[in-house]
Amino acid sequence: MNQFVTEWNTWRDSRNSALAKPFGWLSVVGLHWLDEETTWPDAPGTFTVADGWVTVALESGIKAGPAAETFDLMSTSQTAATQGSSGVTRATSPSVPSDTSTLPTVSEQAATEETEPARPQVRVEDNGFSARLPEGGSLSWFTVGGVLYELIDRGGRLGVRVRDSKSPLLGKFFEVPAFDPDPDFVFLGRFTRFDPFRTFTIETAQEDLQLQTQAAGVVTFETKQGEVSLLATGCPKTGLQLDFHDATNGKTTPAWRTLDLGVPNQDGSLVIDFNRAVNYPFAFTSFATCPAPIEGNDVPFDVTAGERRPPFFYSEAGINVPFLFYVWWDEESAEVTRPWYSRFGLDITILNPNHDDERVSLTGFDGVAMSGGDVGPLGRKARSRLIDVATEALTSRIPVIGIGAYTEFVIRAQRELRQQQGYRDDIESEYQPSEGRLLIVMNNELDPQQAGFDIVHTDASGLIYVEMPFDIPLESDFTEVEDFEAAMEADRPITSWQEFDYRMVALIRQHR
Repeated sequence: MNQFVTEWNTWRDSRNSALAKPFGWLSVVGLHWLDEETTWPDAPGTFTVADGWVTVALESGIKAGPAAETFDLMSTSQTAATQGSSGVTRATSPSVPSDTSTLPTVSEQAATEETEPARPQVRVEDNGFSARLPEGGSLSWFTVGGVLYELIDRGGRLGVRVRDSKSPLLGKFFEVPAFDPDPDFVFLGRFTRFDPFRTFTIETAQEDLQLQTQAAGVVTFETKQGEVSLLATGCPKTGLQLDFHDATNGKTTPAWRTLDLGVPNQDGSLVIDFNRAVNYPFAFTSFATCPAPIEGNDVPFDVTAGERRPPFFYSEAGINVPFLFYVWWDEESAEVTRPWYSRFGLDITILNPNHDDERVSLTGFDGVAMSGGDVGPLGRKARSRLIDVATEALTSRIPVIGIGAYTEFVIRAQRELRQQQGYRDDIESEYQPSEGRLLIVMNNELDPQQAGFDIVHTDASGLIYVEMPFDIPLESDFTEVEDFEAAMEADRPITSWQEFDYRMVALIRQHR
């Protein structure tokens, strides 16, 4: 067991190091699909497409140079190049999977390495660069300062992806959260090859993009739930890959994950270790084109192993505000309120304290809240977990908010933490909210007055108390975010729970 954990920790360190590279997936800050002539704000020039070639004409004063991959293509003979890397990105590394489907449009002959796939072609122009890609190809094209421009072909669509070595996401990165290693998620399986490979149409992380992928065969393994059969992509000679769904998706993990299976033995046997399941790049950035699993590649049990959903994410709105929310109100209210959070700028992970019993690290989260109308339904473990979460937040000095009956857990965590630190606050009785009003308690990392809240009490331990009336409607009369902002800046009374949520989100964003 010690060797199993040690090897897993070594693998995880390698994975985190690979993600932290200057032009890795955490540096991606944009994706621009190309028409015949395309530019955008902050673009280094104008991109034109003609006869399959993409040419960039640089703006006056822009100094650019070929990226390492382009330089190698220009300086290496075609004969030597055929012995190097191909133009199609393959997910051969267990540390950083590609955002393409495995050999998306390449024939099985190329996939089995009887021939090499086509490689990109590059030219240097008087005032820029030109390149031509094979189908499904990618090229690290040219750089301007600390920004790399990557040319991609996805399903016949050409695009330019922007990678910034000073991306805010890269600067924020520490590690990808993961489940604890568990040998129960290691299975001995068998690979049965398709002859010929079978082609499938799959969805991708981009809603308007579909790709073709080839299944190399079936991987079968026995579990407590019975025999499981899943389709594997890749190539048995160079390494197989398993893209899969399971019931944790959208909760503690992204919409799907992937697993490098390596090369099967001659008899088809191989090891399936879900502890090494990793997130595709789409879990970190909205500018990835990652392949979804082939339809039906569903694991029939919760895969609580491998990487979790990262709390950090980059999109057109910039880096997200990841927030952890333990909540147990009536389901009707939850369905109404959940869409508000993303609209107001929170990337929220919602957990039920009684049902979601996995420990979630607060690494990467910008805040945590816990909200409920009654602690009665909570079991002993759930209550202890909420106190532990509040204690970790208080210790880490990130915002923690208790709402309704769940203020109890923030208060208890603060009291116990202060006692451990040797403080004697001599609080003989706890503050009681006024009749008909809801109590909100938060640590002093937040200043609720900045968002128009009236502080009704501050106790000796440093916790801040705010009250809200119960009898206000859920939804606001406001329809635009600008209206919510104007009301807050004008210090108008809060007249709906939607306005309350907007102001709480504003507090979290101000703190960050």
